[in-house]
Amino acid sequence: MRFSGHETFPVREGWLHKGMKLVSESPEQFLDEEVADYLGVGRNMAKSIRHWLLVTGLAQVDGTESRGRATLLQPTELGQLVWQHDPYFLDEGTLWILHANLVNNFSQTTTWSWFFNNFSHDRFDRAVCLESLRRFIESSQKRVPSTSTLSRDLGCMLLSYARAVPAGNDDPEDGADCPFRELGLLSYYRTSGYFHVHQAAKRIPVNVFGYVMSLAFPEAMKESKTTDIKLQEAARKSGGPGRVFCLNGETLFETVSQIEQQSDHFIQIAGMAGDRTIRLQCMQPDEWATLFYETSEELAHA
Repeated sequence: MRFSGHETFPVREGWLHKGMKLVSESPEQFLDEEVADYLGVGRNMAKSIRHWLLVTGLAQVDGTESRGRATLLQPTELGQLVWQHDPYFLDEGTLWILHANLVNNFSQTTTWSWFFNNFSHDRFDRAVCLESLRRFIESSQKRVPSTSTLSRDLGCMLLSYARAVPAGNDDPEDGADCPFRELGLLSYYRTSGYFHVHQAAKRIPVNVFGYVMSLAFPEAMKESKTTDIKLQEAARKSGGPGRVFCLNGETLFETVSQIEQQSDHFIQIAGMAGDRTIRLQCMQPDEWATLFYETSEELAHA
């Protein structure tokens, strides 16, 4: 479990582009004492950018290169795809993929993974959320970090996703420009102090949905050319589409039904009511990601 690394900063607009530019073109500069100047941010923000590159799956540690105790970063296969096709992180599909990686990274982004996979409230205040997180860690028989540590980590997560209602002149330090807010998963109501999770059906790109399914059901991806996953299992499985996209059984069905119309047989609904399954092509996550960017590029040039 980890509850640090981001220096309390949610991802900010432009940070992932700056970080990937450095990792892709001058990775050794990440080991330089002046890395903050190269990135055009403060020292702690530079540490935060490095953290976000790693936990979103855009970069990985290069085990062959180091300088003292510091290790060089290199782009992952996903990072190379994103840098080639969406270097400015403008495609919502890219944000969904990175969000899915955060939800599936329990060891490094524990609060993110816990919130989307285990926290069951769709309307809550921060105190209830914090206490639920503390109890979850306690029940896992792990050493519970200090309340201040958990509160900072939870605060960073909530700021990453929650849009304030009504919108106002937000403090630039509160994460208002975090691109993950564009996913529309959380709202924060200023008057009541309550957060609300949006479980309505969502427009998810076909191949992004396939990416999330392959993360959640890797064993099914090895069986044959296609696999059938029960709809309710897809709604409940940790790291699956129900958890990642904040969907219940009904809205997951609506979402997949929309996807089916544009999927060209990659993803379909099979079975009758009460016994519905999601049938999809068996591919690895990076294959789905590659197909997503190739398809997006084809549509852009059509």
